[in-house]
Amino acid sequence: MPTPHPPYRVGIAGAGAFATFLAGALAPLPEFELAAVAGRTDEKRQSVISAYRLHRSEAGRPREFREASQLIEDPDIDVVILTTPPRLHAPLGELALKRGKHLLVEKPGALNATALENLARLAKKQRRAFAVNLVLRYNPLVEAAEKIIRHRLLGRVYHASLRNSAHRVASGHWFWDRERSGGLFIEHGVHFFEVGRHWFGDAVEAQGFALTEANGESSRMWASVLHRDRTGRDDLQEGQNTRQETGAPSPHEYIPVHYYHGFVMDSDAPESTQWDVYCAQGRIVLDGWIPQRLYIEGTLTARQVDWIDALLDAVPTQPSAEAVEKVRAAAASISASGHSKHLSAGRRPYRRTLELTDRQGWYEAMAQARFLEVCRMIQDPDWSGLVTSADAVADLALAEACTASTGRCEE
Repeated sequence: MPTPHPPYRVGIAGAGAFATFLAGALAPLPEFELAAVAGRTDEKRQSVISAYRLHRSEAGRPREFREASQLIEDPDIDVVILTTPPRLHAPLGELALKRGKHLLVEKPGALNATALENLARLAKKQRRAFAVNLVLRYNPLVEAAEKIIRHRLLGRVYHASLRNSAHRVASGHWFWDRERSGGLFIEHGVHFFEVGRHWFGDAVEAQGFALTEANGESSRMWASVLHRDRTGRDDLQEGQNTRQETGAPSPHEYIPVHYYHGFVMDSDAPESTQWDVYCAQGRIVLDGWIPQRLYIEGTLTARQVDWIDALLDAVPTQPSAEAVEKVRAAAASISASGHSKHLSAGRRPYRRTLELTDRQGWYEAMAQARFLEVCRMIQDPDWSGLVTSADAVADLALAEACTASTGRCEE
């Protein structure tokens, strides 16, 4: 199969609110051309098309299909973006790959890790680009926090927690139907499991819990997960032993992490998402479902302060699809120059807050970064991207484990 060149002719299969967001977010990219939309109603398809044409008024009118399978069969489509309910991800994804399409599928990518792994294997066989739309790691505050955690710039991590408090989802919505969504951890929680695995390491134990309402909907769920500590890979912190100095890590070095999701808030109340990471020398707080505020506090040496400030100073203030790469470049520079064994004299209190404005702009930039990775995968089939298919499989496997172990309490 020949490799297409940008702009890529994209078909969006599934015309819900997220498809409308994606069409508008990706429209400014010269690599993106919305060629077709599939959705069950004229109104929903028009919403997607209108969002695209708001930015690309000169573009031709995308073709319309009622069924996703009809769009996938269209020979003039290069890339399929699947935004259907999760139950359809695996069968439609398989059809798209077998028809030679490159594929970006909304999370979770399948209802179970085995099915998702099969899609990844098929994509590799077909030499087609394949990615699950997990976008949180494309936020620069998430990456800056990861570098601080990874390099133990606040010392070793001992505990972390996520609190995700969201608006109620209407009763009867497919979100509540496990046969269609997989359940809260699978449909929604994979975003945060991806961040947790990126920050702390792979999960070795997981236990889920739920409070179930009289209508059978588990609107509040939480999980306790034990991650195998992956931090301390580089000796950037002053005055502390690191794994490079002490040898292999103890098999008993774990980080317990608590994940809470509640879909119980009134529609006029502000939603809230917050990470708290507790370290030997301080803590990290990250606010926002689309992260917008990073707060660092601790008692640190002057060298630690310099390293953290250098990382935070590298975070762009304006939305950018390249934002994470700038943070990673700053971290690489610090790592290359930060192996001094000289101990700074004394430690002092440190507090710093970094805030990003324009929430919508950053959400769009994160979506753009993920799509641009798919474009790069098309040109280089051996390139796997920042969030790999193996990452997506591991995130879904963790969500499955939390779901399977969930003990329920009736409200």
